[in-house]
Amino acid sequence: MNKRSLIILISGSVIGLALIFLWLHYIPFSEIKVYFAQLSPLYVILAAITYLTAYFVRSVRWNILLSQTVSIPLKDTWLYAMAGNLINYIIPIRIGEVARAWFIKRNHGHSMASTLPSAFIDKVFDTLAIVAILIIVPFLAIEVSAGLWVLLVLLAIVFVLSAGILLLSALQPQKFATWLFVLLKIVPCKLRARVQVFVENLVKGLNLFEHHPGKLLLATMLTALGILLDGIYFYLIFVAFGIEFSFLLVLFGYTLINLSYALPQPPAQLGSNEWMMIIVFSLGFSLTKSSASAIMAFAHILTAVLMGTVGGVAFAVSGFEVLRMILKGEKIDG
Repeated sequence: MNKRSLIILISGSVIGLALIFLWLHYIPFSEIKVYFAQLSPLYVILAAITYLTAYFVRSVRWNILLSQTVSIPLKDTWLYAMAGNLINYIIPIRIGEVARAWFIKRNHGHSMASTLPSAFIDKVFDTLAIVAILIIVPFLAIEVSAGLWVLLVLLAIVFVLSAGILLLSALQPQKFATWLFVLLKIVPCKLRARVQVFVENLVKGLNLFEHHPGKLLLATMLTALGILLDGIYFYLIFVAFGIEFSFLLVLFGYTLINLSYALPQPPAQLGSNEWMMIIVFSLGFSLTKSSASAIMAFAHILTAVLMGTVGGVAFAVSGFEVLRMILKGEKIDG
């Protein structure tokens, strides 16, 4: 791991531990233990299945995006996606998408330059979760604060840009390519050749939708299904604790928390998840601090176990070498 990445990892871990320390002093731990004592195992199992299903749905979407350049079994895209997610979860430098492309190169012989754009396009679709938030807002029986409105406006801008990229690439691919190559001129000369290859493959990947609008619709529908499954998963955690709460509020709040992952995070969202839960559900939706903290603490543990278990299996099948390369700071190239 290079010096810059190591500094980010260490500083992020220190910040995460500090957030956990403050959280434990802010929340009576004895009250959290009471909530844990009344957990329903059945709903925990259902929540775990729903959580993994949401990621599987997204791997189906990525498989569709990959089909422009490479055809690989769906189970492989599922494993590569889960391994990449685990890397992003543990090491907050967003290199999981690069690892996905590396797995395809290692196991299927396709260059990373030809497959890496699909992983980034896949992430663009995740920003469509913003529209779900904007649709839900009018149906929520809450008073939206000025701060939340500012956040919603910023998210709306991100959504318009993301949707614009997808639509322009589908309807006017040549014009979109021209704009990208104009922007390429600001890239330093030493990197321009490498970035140009990436841009060319990005345009090629986005051209998937030019003559196949049905694939664009399918990818969008799979994104919506993934968002819905995310909401159901978190709602089942509420039910597992015996806490009655509006599903729409859960869907809104959890989607908002998920979108916050685009911001810099401590490793494994250590501490940041707990505080986001309090900010959104306790301060925003009047859920008690103890119940909100108990839900997120358990959800954090559950997702870490699921991500670690499935991601570990994915690495065992797909290849552990990429972890060594990341940790040693070696160049991941293809």
